[in-house]
Amino acid sequence: MSFIGFSQDLTPKLKKIDQKTHYCFTITQSKAIAEVLAEEKYNDSIVGHLSKINMRLWVLTQKKDSVILFQNDKLNNYARVVDNQDEAIVLFKQSLHLKERQIKRNKRYRLLLLISSLALGVLAIGK
Repeated sequence: MSFIGFSQDLTPKLKKIDQKTHYCFTITQSKAIAEVLAEEKYNDSIVGHLSKINMRLWVLTQKKDSVILFQNDKLNNYARVVDNQDEAIVLFKQSLHLKERQIKRNKRYRLLLLISSLALGVLAIGK
């Protein structure tokens, strides 16, 4: 059944057939509606595709942020290790300095002991 209407816009003509309302469009109106529906379907597919891309980019951003956070933690740990090693070096140098002073003091005491032993020996022999 074909229907020819005088309407130039997309408003359909209503027809009642068997107590049901049917919408009747002309061929040009049907083509225009098909173009609109095809464009909406195309736009919906673009929106779906862009939504998937957006989700992938969001996931990649989250992964990148977690990698950056991990690298920052790693850098902080390395900084702590370096600080601890520097502190250990300083303590080792202090300990080394104290031992060197103790060795010098012991050398002086040995020298004084040797000199006083010689002096005592010389005095003992001289008497």
